[in-house]
Amino acid sequence: MEQEISELTEKEKEWLALQLQVASAFIETFSPRDAGHPVSLAALDRAFAAWMATQPTESHVINDTINGVGMAFGQTLVDGLGMLWIIATDDQGSEMAVYGLPGSADVLVYPANFVAKRWERREVNFLEASYVLIAEDVSRLAREHGLKSPSKI
Repeated sequence: MEQEISELTEKEKEWLALQLQVASAFIETFSPRDAGHPVSLAALDRAFAAWMATQPTESHVINDTINGVGMAFGQTLVDGLGMLWIIATDDQGSEMAVYGLPGSADVLVYPANFVAKRWERREVNFLEASYVLIAEDVSRLAREHGLKSPSKI
């Protein structure tokens, strides 16, 4: 099956909004100094590192955290790089992703999976640095395809 890209349904948009609230509450709990401020990758990095230090073991808590942090990371890519939320479907199933440079470079980032891989490696302090690398890649690909670079980088 060739990969299919589709827009989010209203239910998926609602789930995304809920995950962004989860990320904000996560920051309040694990990085209190960042509470009351807009969600930032720096705050998410600090909160994720503090959470990892607690050595969580409950699978539903781990899954909820990965989704909340992942969706907040994805929203930062959407807001900062002009990417779009989509559902990507292939032989392996369907997953929420962010999509950039459609029809040319077709950049796909799977934010929850991105965070889950770091969880598996017990990696911390990766969100800000990863954003910079992704932004550089998107800009380079845009130039290579003769497109205007995302204006928000």
